Amino acid sequence: MSFELPVWSFAIAVLKKKLDLSPENLNRTIWILAIPAVLENLLQVMVFISDTMIVGWLKEANPLAAASLIGPVLFLSNAPFYAMAIGAGSLVSRFWGQGDHKKAQEYGGTCMGIAVLLSIAIFAIVLPFTQAVVNFFDCTEAVSIAANKYLRIVLLSNILGLPMLVANGIIRAVGKSTTAMIVTLIMNICNVVVSITLAFGLGIVEPMGFLGVAWGTVIARSLGGVLAILVIIVPKMGIAITLQSWFDFHWETIKRAWNTIFPAFMERFLYSIGNMFFIKIVAALGTSVIAGHQIALHIESIAFMPAWGVAMAVSAITGQAIGAGKSPMAIATVKKTITWTGLAMVIIGFSFILFSYPIVSLFGATEEVRNQAAMALQVGALELPFLAFSLILVSALRGAGDTRSPLVVCFVCIILFRLGAVYLFAIVLNLGIAGVWLATSMDWLGRSLGLLWFFKRGAWQHIHAREEEAIKKR
Repeated sequence: MSFELPVWSFAIAVLKKKLDLSPENLNRTIWILAIPAVLENLLQVMVFISDTMIVGWLKEANPLAAASLIGPVLFLSNAPFYAMAIGAGSLVSRFWGQGDHKKAQEYGGTCMGIAVLLSIAIFAIVLPFTQAVVNFFDCTEAVSIAANKYLRIVLLSNILGLPMLVANGIIRAVGKSTTAMIVTLIMNICNVVVSITLAFGLGIVEPMGFLGVAWGTVIARSLGGVLAILVIIVPKMGIAITLQSWFDFHWETIKRAWNTIFPAFMERFLYSIGNMFFIKIVAALGTSVIAGHQIALHIESIAFMPAWGVAMAVSAITGQAIGAGKSPMAIATVKKTITWTGLAMVIIGFSFILFSYPIVSLFGATEEVRNQAAMALQVGALELPFLAFSLILVSALRGAGDTRSPLVVCFVCIILFRLGAVYLFAIVLNLGIAGVWLATSMDWLGRSLGLLWFFKRGAWQHIHAREEEAIKKR
């Protein structure tokens, strides 16, 4: 007789449930996938937001600015893993929808093996050069010293935290977004408790200040990585990607995975590099501006979680629909979700305009920093609907295996808007943080229009069939 905890039994039941691709149940399928994904991504963002709030309540501008500078660095190191999560998710979802679970497990295992090796390599390569990385931002000496200390600690979280991104992408791809949400919930609770304890001290634990927040991140992300990996390798959980398959590389598998992953990696890499130069422009406006920008960015990241969660559902549905030969389902899903999320983002945008200062005040910080953050939110209300449209369209294209079209759109918009327009408005026209957020609104508008054009062309509907046909001819 075996003993199982109720939560464990519930998780297994959720994992074994198949994705319903029937047209009459489309709305239900979207929400079944979207709601856990919304909560998961909200919790994922809360890991970083809670860190910012804790540092903010230390009432020191330099540590807050330091943490703000480290964000783009971590974003850059995440780039290959977000790409692998996209590629693994696209391939796994298509084969899962096709009913070929063995092939889905093979591709998922290959991506996980590469993720583990790459995460260790990135840690070993970057660690000796952390000060040089921080010096890129031309910040004050006090901010530079704090940022270097923070970065050296947080890098440790990447060893397991980065493979976790790929594992969660696989979990969502098979339609089991509730499990990814549970993993993220546990990680987030750990992060908040440990970070607060180490930052402010408790009992025999001496206060470590903002470095305690860094160690809290390391402990929480490492725990999340272990849990996500267990979900995909334990046979009883329903995905059953064996550890042996992680390093049992086959040329044909690697080649096809690479064709999907590389454009997604280049897109993320270009966006990350562009974001570092973007932050460099913002940093030139002063410590208060960069700190206020970071607070506004975190608040906005909470606001678009509904759109992000729905986009994750769109990616899984599109991939499985294409694999099952039901592309009209994918089109109907995109149309429905764009309408829903667009309306939601307009409502949230109005709340930004009306209640910006009370919202940013939750983060503590100085009055000047709060004023900058409030102004950013008010201007940023313009971009929310277009941000939502972009998320859904790009997720649909990626789910179908089209990672090249988003790369083209990303490259053009980074050059024209995220760098060109930001520099023009913020520096040349001296509009400060308002100019920064006005330019990013133009960026998201441009992305929406570009992605919509590629989606309407319809080439994404035939990528999977062409790839399968090419393999058969070999």
